[in-house]
Amino acid sequence: MNEHVGSALLSPLRLGALTLPNRVVMAPMTRLRADAGLAPTELVAEYYAQRAGAGLIISEAMAVRPYGAGFPDITAIFSPAQQAGWARVVRRVHEAGGRIAAQLWDVGLPRPERPDAPQWWGVTDEVRPAMLSADDIAATTAAFERAARAVKDAGFDMIEMHASSGNLFDRFLRSSTNARTDAYGGSLAGRLRLLQELLDRLQAVVGAGRVGLKLSPSAMVDGAPDPAAHEEFPAILRELSTRELAYVHVTRTTADDRARGSGPGLSFAELRPHYRGTLLGAGDLTQAEAEVLLKEGQIDGAVFGRLFIANPDLPARFAARAALNPPDRATFYTPGAAGFTDYPRLPG
Repeated sequence: MNEHVGSALLSPLRLGALTLPNRVVMAPMTRLRADAGLAPTELVAEYYAQRAGAGLIISEAMAVRPYGAGFPDITAIFSPAQQAGWARVVRRVHEAGGRIAAQLWDVGLPRPERPDAPQWWGVTDEVRPAMLSADDIAATTAAFERAARAVKDAGFDMIEMHASSGNLFDRFLRSSTNARTDAYGGSLAGRLRLLQELLDRLQAVVGAGRVGLKLSPSAMVDGAPDPAAHEEFPAILRELSTRELAYVHVTRTTADDRARGSGPGLSFAELRPHYRGTLLGAGDLTQAEAEVLLKEGQIDGAVFGRLFIANPDLPARFAARAALNPPDRATFYTPGAAGFTDYPRLPG
């Protein structure tokens, strides 16, 4: 038996309704390989199937409803063709012995009628919580419920709710970006209300133990560190501990983040005491770092992004302590197989 098989990274993990064979989780990563209708292609199915050795694959973010102009062509799951494409992805992953969660998000209010909207406005903090009317909020929750049914029909094992990286739901959580004065703003309970309602809708469709949540406590707000994050996110995690989530997935700052001015952010050690459930951690982890974090109990599973892009057989490479392929940044978002499905695997 390989001497490394008993390592923390390669040990099983109970994750809600699933038992993972290892704790090496593939991060959700937008790759912009969808077709003209925002559906995943056969090439996308091959990409995910190649990485089925992950304890869990978390899909790239998929839009739950049409989102108008001014945004890149991300994948979606609101049309029959998109749903069929994702069902093919899930089938390929399951045939290869893997498990896959669907990451759901919403870019906010589509406003194609605004000719002055800057390019990629949905990514540049254009949509704020205060911009949503009561009807907008009702439409948002309904869209997520429809998407959850599509996810279930496609055969996904779980859903991950995307409430991180400065997106609309991240902004609802933060006092610095949520200026609402109704039931969806103000106090922590108010700022959490929409997220709690969405999580309830998702769980009602796919069942207990099959909904996870992604947060980025260290994300910047309007180009600067959030001064309230160190106080607010421990409180958010304590509140989430009362729910039956499969997991909470948190990100730490990376070298790229700090180069942009993020500061140190919140560490896993700072967050861990405040969440009683299963905690997944991400942020340019190395194998050695992940092993230490797992052994110290700071996280329960380690999420890898760029290493999984370049190493489709990443858990096997970790087990063998094998050399890793370097990722090619130039092909992260380019069309076609180059830098997507052509990275070499270990021989044999």
